Amino acid sequence: MTEYAVLSWLLLYVFCWVLPLTIRKPNRRRMLVWAFPIAGFALLAVQRDMAPCWRLICASLFLLYAFKGSILTTQSRDVVRKLGPWALGVYMTVWPGMDIGGFNVRELPSRNTGVRFTRGLLFVYLGLAISFSVAVLAQRLSDQVVGWVGICALLLTVHFGISDVLSSLATLFGRRVGPLFDQPLKSSTLSEFWTQRWNRPFVEMDRQLMIRPLSRVVGLRWAVFGVFLISGLLHELALSYPSGSGYGGPLLYFAIQGAAVLAEKRIKVRSRIITWAVILLPIPLLFHLGFRNKFIVPLFHWLNTFLTDHSPVWFVDRGLWVLGAMQLLVLMASFQVPARLRWKEELPRLSPLNRKLMWTNGSFIVLTIVAFGTLTLALHRSFINREPAAIGIASFAFTFWILRILVDCFYYKQSDWPEGEQFVIGHALLNSLFAFLALGYGSYVVWAVWG
Repeated sequence: MTEYAVLSWLLLYVFCWVLPLTIRKPNRRRMLVWAFPIAGFALLAVQRDMAPCWRLICASLFLLYAFKGSILTTQSRDVVRKLGPWALGVYMTVWPGMDIGGFNVRELPSRNTGVRFTRGLLFVYLGLAISFSVAVLAQRLSDQVVGWVGICALLLTVHFGISDVLSSLATLFGRRVGPLFDQPLKSSTLSEFWTQRWNRPFVEMDRQLMIRPLSRVVGLRWAVFGVFLISGLLHELALSYPSGSGYGGPLLYFAIQGAAVLAEKRIKVRSRIITWAVILLPIPLLFHLGFRNKFIVPLFHWLNTFLTDHSPVWFVDRGLWVLGAMQLLVLMASFQVPARLRWKEELPRLSPLNRKLMWTNGSFIVLTIVAFGTLTLALHRSFINREPAAIGIASFAFTFWILRILVDCFYYKQSDWPEGEQFVIGHALLNSLFAFLALGYGSYVVWAVWG
């Protein structure tokens, strides 16, 4: 049964690619718009007895691609083909957004691309740190706390973090795409939150597939409310259907949001306190007890079991290999410095001695990094055995990378760096790498001395 279930979704996924590329006549394309989601709904109904995790993947991920197939069929075949295999492949695999127009436009990245990437990266780290903390403490915390804090950690990681990282990278590569979640914490009205800042892929899908046909039947005002009800039904599929419980909660939550948006427009309320009260107070209807206890709580208890079933030596053993390999990433970045920073143009302005000092200092830094990586890998057993020489090397490496971060924070200035969004993103990634190296070697020293 599992093999047939996978095959059925794979075939639907292939049809979502092939049919929009092959069918030319507009009337036939219009007939296909709802064929893909309907096929997805039918598969969900047939596979309702499958494992909860499989139902979750199908209802939240695979169904997304069925709607992507619908979006592709709303465009002409020439528009879809104009994307090219690379852009179409990205759109149908890793890109969660629905709007296809931005993938047909090539332009330079906007000035806030690097800032958005850095902000997203920080949210990812914050979410992962909270997730790790919950996993470590899962046995000591109540299921209620694990469920809610776990949901917050996942939202920070995915919705606030990974979404900004993805959209920034797409913009960096010249695609005109907007943020998937546009700083939702800045919302001052419900309408702003739901139509401009939160889950913009769903907003794009609404505008292209649902608003117009609903408006022709019931008018724009009720069409807006109808879209909220549709969102509630889709969240029933994504949350209640996999967990097999909590039915009605997500639909009621979005009915409340839709009614509140219409009321807000009528009486022209603009209050951030009221906005967030309406969003957060009924949130238990959305992330109901059944979903939390079926997926979130077991996830963090599984992580806790994974952490406790392995000894510290097991983690140190694998962590040392990672630390050694990470030095190679630093070297890859170091070798790009002369070209990226235009040393051929800049260094001739210095006196011969200063120019030679620059090359000498740079070479010694590279040699030091090579030594860190080589010694960490070659003396792996000495590190595991906590030999004094290994602890000394790790202590020096920890001090080196901590000082490198401090120099970057307090000595270098942002204005010192070359202009360009790629340099802002590269700077953020380099600092992340330095921080991981400092954290890794520092953790080893703590374990080796006091573990």
